[in-house]
Amino acid sequence: MPNKQAIIDNIEEYSAVELVQYIKDGIVTFNELCNETGGYFPASVRKEVQRMLAGSEDDDWQDAKRINTEEAFLNFLKTYPDSHHAEDARTAIVNIQRETANNARQGLWDSIDKNDISALRNFIQENPTDSHCMEARRLINAIQEEEFLGFDINALIDRIHAIQTDKDVNDPDAEIVNEISNCLKRKKISQNDLLAVIKKDNNLLRASVLKKLINDGHLEYSDFLKIGIDKRFIQHLAKGESKQRFGLPKELQKINKVSTEIYFWGIPSSGKSCALGAVLSVANNGSVARSMSKDPDCQGYGYMTRLSQLFKSDGKVGTLPEGTSIYSTYEMGFDLEDENGASHPITCIDLAGELVRCMYKSDAGEEMSDDEIKALDTLTNVLVDNRTVNRKIHFFVLEYGGEDRKYEGLSQTEYLDAALRYIERTKIFQTETDAIYLMLTKVDKTGVTGQDLVRVLTDYIENNYKGFYQGLEKICRDHEINGGKVERIPFSLGEVCFQDYCLFNEAPAANVVKKLLIRSKGFKNGKLQKGLNIFKR
Repeated sequence: MPNKQAIIDNIEEYSAVELVQYIKDGIVTFNELCNETGGYFPASVRKEVQRMLAGSEDDDWQDAKRINTEEAFLNFLKTYPDSHHAEDARTAIVNIQRETANNARQGLWDSIDKNDISALRNFIQENPTDSHCMEARRLINAIQEEEFLGFDINALIDRIHAIQTDKDVNDPDAEIVNEISNCLKRKKISQNDLLAVIKKDNNLLRASVLKKLINDGHLEYSDFLKIGIDKRFIQHLAKGESKQRFGLPKELQKINKVSTEIYFWGIPSSGKSCALGAVLSVANNGSVARSMSKDPDCQGYGYMTRLSQLFKSDGKVGTLPEGTSIYSTYEMGFDLEDENGASHPITCIDLAGELVRCMYKSDAGEEMSDDEIKALDTLTNVLVDNRTVNRKIHFFVLEYGGEDRKYEGLSQTEYLDAALRYIERTKIFQTETDAIYLMLTKVDKTGVTGQDLVRVLTDYIENNYKGFYQGLEKICRDHEINGGKVERIPFSLGEVCFQDYCLFNEAPAANVVKKLLIRSKGFKNGKLQKGLNIFKR
């Protein structure tokens, strides 16, 4: 193939087709043929070359875009310097050059040892304007922090708990996976360390987190079998069973049903909603109450219907529900028929999990979000401003083992103490209150039963919630509630694994349903309406 100079020197010897091909091959440009051939470029051939180039310009532009390389666009510009696509071609070249530079910088950043402070500092020094400099500084600070404070599996567990309770983290699962992956890659912990803590606490991590760690190659399904996890839970994990989700309810203004009102209090992650689901499931299955008639007009009818079908005593692994909004309160009205045929009208109220923190912020004068204000307003609506004359029972739900978790820097105990002060100030337990219970969830973690469990929980409350418990007892004494006593109720769903899966044991929930029947009024032989009229007095 001739070079450019040979073509220019012998222009008369080449046909229009050949010249067009040389132009497209990038050997010579049309302008060079016109300007450097000393007038020997025949006019007829020149016109034919122009015609042929004009006819193929759009096709060549499409080819350049398809190839999408700097060379392809440069060749197009050489062939068609005056094209109406020229500006787009130049823009494409700039974008490709920019992307190439970014990829080079990314490649350099990816090659850096993220555990080497010297390498990170050199990167910052040599690339002061790179977008990764901020991340490099963050990594340096994290490494130095670990060097000063030390880092081991216990520090990772604390970090996991902090992420789980941080409401500002948009995707806790992704954050936890990232923390664990980084620790494994940086050899801060080993795979055996991780499996050891999962063996000790099968509910440290959610199923979705473990599934991602498996997909990323950090764990294998067989690892769980080796540490004694029931094969049924592993099969459920492998299936990737999804959790049931609940929609947001309408704002609750007041309790409309004439009934015994049962309030469930608890901070986020206390196990309150799952405990309530277990209670409603047992109330609905006929093993304690003969029947459960749900009120379709109550604000939380859909929520109640789903919860009451959630747990089955069939020996199969079930999936727990997704956590509800920490700002939502649900009203669930129903009638329970006892073994004597009497009907017990009941309304269960699942109070917003954020309430105890809202109470603290309100009394502390701290700024509150719109959702927090709304949650507190709902409580005021149902227990102060629009308070009914219905009899009331209150369950305070605490997670066994959750005493050390921090929520915005404060412990469970500090928020519960603040809730006590708020309750005393607003006098919401002063009248119509028949009983206050302290329900401790996840007591299967104790590993004991019977009287040993009673002793363990007594000591646990004494060591961790003594002030709160005594505060509840004072309220009972001051307002003559239940003889001045606060009953402690141990509660467990059964065997729970990976936070999301459960082999249900209905006995603890059945115990609560029995209490509801005992503590609520029952009406027999079609005299419900007459009884409700008495109830109102």
